[in-house]
Amino acid sequence: MKATTIFLFLSILVLAFTTAPAFADNITIQNASFEMRNDLNFPCGTGCAYNNGPIPDWTTTGGQQGSWQPSSAYFSSPVPDGSLVAYSNGGTISQTLSDSLLANTLYTLSVALGNRFDVISNNLATTYLIQLFAGNTLLNSITGSNALITPGTFMDVSLDYPSGATLPAGNLSIVLSSLGPQSDFDNVRLTATPLPEPGSLTLLAAGLGLALFVFRRR
Repeated sequence: MKATTIFLFLSILVLAFTTAPAFADNITIQNASFEMRNDLNFPCGTGCAYNNGPIPDWTTTGGQQGSWQPSSAYFSSPVPDGSLVAYSNGGTISQTLSDSLLANTLYTLSVALGNRFDVISNNLATTYLIQLFAGNTLLNSITGSNALITPGTFMDVSLDYPSGATLPAGNLSIVLSSLGPQSDFDNVRLTATPLPEPGSLTLLAAGLGLALFVFRRR
């Protein structure tokens, strides 16, 4: 029984390591909630103002993008993080990060998407597109219509990418797009959570199998 006990102990030890909770690390995104901004030089009512960019730490392409401080005329509650959001009318807002992919890691990109009270009445319903890249390689994307979000609120939209042992080259980058007027973005987050390595799972299976074999022989 001594051999069986040793194998069972080793198997349980490996199981403990491979099933232990993995903690997510937050990857740094500059101006992730768009609170850094240039002057808001266009009023849009009491407590409401916006600009036509640029958005600090972000690159804008096509269409029109900028910073916006909405009021209760547009949203029923405060914006998700701070008092400002980024808006895009038919263009993209992007940022290349200082991090690159790590092997065997689950990446989760989350963005708060808003739906103004007046989206339908002012014909502002549009399709948003959120993408995560490593260099020029698209890792994953998610798309949808802001008209499906409860009017006057924000909704978190998320996508995942589990990396393997072989990694695309290049730094991670985030692209937020509006395929028409108007998408409103806030509180951009990217986390990295380690995944169990295939070798550990193989060792666990082998250990359990061997322990079972020895136990049955005895």
